[in-house]
Amino acid sequence: MSTFAMPRRTRRPPAVRLAPGQWLQWQINHRFAGRYEGGWSYQLTTLNIHYGPTTPNTFLTTPTHHIDERRHLR
Repeated sequence: MSTFAMPRRTRRPPAVRLAPGQWLQWQINHRFAGRYEGGWSYQLTTLNIHYGPTTPNTFLTTPTHHIDERRHLR
């Protein structure tokens, strides 16, 4: 896989400060060009971060903050 991913993101969202008991869900997607075979590979990454003590079902609830950096991938 290539180290170059599309689309380029020149502006990142502002930082989020979590208070105890809050959680953040961040999503970003990429399209990678194959180095030798010329094909495309797609990846969706979802990161869940919780601040403070938590329970097993914490991430089944609605996040306090959500950052969506997904873009249209041709």
